[in-house]
Amino acid sequence: MAYSALKRPHSPSPSPNRSPSPTGKRLRTSCGPKSVRFLVLSDTHGSELPSYPECDVVLHCGDLTEDGSAASISSALQALGKSKAELKLAIAGNHEISLDKEYYLSEGGLEADYLKSRSLVSGPDPEAEKNGVTFLEEGTHEFILKSGATFRIFTSQWTPKYGSSAFQYDSGEDRFNPTELTPKWAKNVGTETSIVPEGIDIVMTHGPPKYILDDTSDGRSAGCEHLRRAIARTKPRIHCFGHVHGGYGIQRIEFNSSAKLVSKDEESDAIVTLPKDFIGKNQAKRKGYASLPPGAAEAFRTKKQTLIINAAIMDDSQEPGNAPWIVDLELPSC
Repeated sequence: MAYSALKRPHSPSPSPNRSPSPTGKRLRTSCGPKSVRFLVLSDTHGSELPSYPECDVVLHCGDLTEDGSAASISSALQALGKSKAELKLAIAGNHEISLDKEYYLSEGGLEADYLKSRSLVSGPDPEAEKNGVTFLEEGTHEFILKSGATFRIFTSQWTPKYGSSAFQYDSGEDRFNPTELTPKWAKNVGTETSIVPEGIDIVMTHGPPKYILDDTSDGRSAGCEHLRRAIARTKPRIHCFGHVHGGYGIQRIEFNSSAKLVSKDEESDAIVTLPKDFIGKNQAKRKGYASLPPGAAEAFRTKKQTLIINAAIMDDSQEPGNAPWIVDLELPSC
């Protein structure tokens, strides 16, 4: 593999160890901020991008497949493997039903089929790895790129329950925050791996936070308010997801320093949504990707804003009509 990575659940240790490069040689790079280009996509549902734009890191936010079968997962991994990015990260979505053992067996699926699908993404010599894809479970992971740039990413495939599908939780369950930040009406079910930690650079979930790029075709707000509180608390530079096709887009946010640091009420938290930037959909399709306009990209960089990205490739017509997103993010090195 072309990167060194420590994939680990969040640990209270203030100085986690990092693994050396696979060659045993540390690349000689200058220290300081490094610009890293991310390609962000989600909800491909078995479709394939016409081409993969050049980037350093690919982030696929789940729903790689339509039917969640082992054959479909295998095909999706091969498609993602066509990107020449140094690092390709992916998580499951609610369509990857054969990766959720409890759900899959409850719906009549065979354990042998579950094990077959699971072997594609984890265990000895998985197909994901053969295609250069690192398939992540819920938790916090740290990666070191060849340039020396490092980042910490929290990932979760879980979404609020809606109908019957894989990797779902009750909306009254808060898995993303410490107990003291859970409303009285909700139940805290957070674990060491499911609570979004402080000091995180990127949050990649399958579903959106409440009231940000989460509008459904029938006008509902389908995001998770507990996830929103976690974003307000941890202030990552990027939060990317998919799941809600009608919410496709990009939104810069800031945090009101005079507001209460974190509120149990999402109506009064510190998140300030900025005016939406115009993104030409036809131009994005011609280029093969969408991105922030230059002025907005500069504000994101210099003002250390947070970028919220709904990267669903599938649109409301169930056609792969949306372009993936390209984002440049300055990350620390050394």
